[in-house]
Amino acid sequence: FGFEMSADIGAQTRNHLLVSELKQDLAFIFHAHGTYLDKHTGLYTNPVIQQVINEVLFKNKSDDGIKWAKYYNPFPQVAFALALTAIKCAIDEWASGSCEMISFKEDEYSGVFYSHLTSLDEFSKVAGKLDLLKKLLEQVY
Repeated sequence: FGFEMSADIGAQTRNHLLVSELKQDLAFIFHAHGTYLDKHTGLYTNPVIQQVINEVLFKNKSDDGIKWAKYYNPFPQVAFALALTAIKCAIDEWASGSCEMISFKEDEYSGVFYSHLTSLDEFSKVAGKLDLLKKLLEQVY
């Protein structure tokens, strides 16, 4: 997202502002984010989402996404929601302006996870016969 590891106060201020921008209206799940929700475009297509999924599940031939391809094609909706939750945690690590490790724990992030899962369900219902979520999850694999 462009966070800068620096002791410089200006860089830390920019990082802090970037955290606020990315979390506002869940801007981080969009390919491009504007100043308001209706200005965001590319729902669930931010390249960071695919990068995180690739890094965790598809980087090496021994990774689960490759070893267990039949379970990851199309990509599971639950796993997609988990990736979005992990990205939110990574953004939270920069909230102070400097990177401070946060434990990715169920008690802290289960609400975020279930919120993403619910939003994905709603997106699927709204898209109806277009099957946009299914197509998106097929592309992720």
